[in-house]
Amino acid sequence: WIVMPATDSHLHDVLDRPFLFRDRPSSAPSDLRPVWRVPLVVLLVSRCRGQQATHEQLHVLNWAVRSSGSAELLGEYLTGQIPPDRAIVRMEPALDRAIALAGGLGIIVWKAKYWALSDKGRELLDNLQSDELVLVREKRLLEALPKPLTQTAVAALFQRTPR
Repeated sequence: WIVMPATDSHLHDVLDRPFLFRDRPSSAPSDLRPVWRVPLVVLLVSRCRGQQATHEQLHVLNWAVRSSGSAELLGEYLTGQIPPDRAIVRMEPALDRAIALAGGLGIIVWKAKYWALSDKGRELLDNLQSDELVLVREKRLLEALPKPLTQTAVAALFQRTPR
């Protein structure tokens, strides 16, 4: 490498050229998409009993909306078709960041051991439910699940004995 001292004329020559921007086919990782994640948290909370969700319930529902296979497994477990050890829930750290952001924005509030929708969160939920173009896949997968997701059902998923 040869390091040349930057002069005003040299810098001007470098910057006085056209810039070309191109769309790239790679998407941003989910933890870098808070615009998508925070509304998803609102949908997840709304699918729990009384529109209040524990941390574990949010992770189970988040896992379910990640793929149709996960949603199908959760549905089969909730309807008693498979035992809890067949539905292996994956915890996602990006969800914790989205929960914290939603709480910081006042969209959800912490009540004892549950996250609940605030007035602002219920307003966002109404907007999400009325807009047929946002979070289409996630809404479809959540709607297909037996409702609501109870803490009892979630506890059974996490209470496993080592083999």
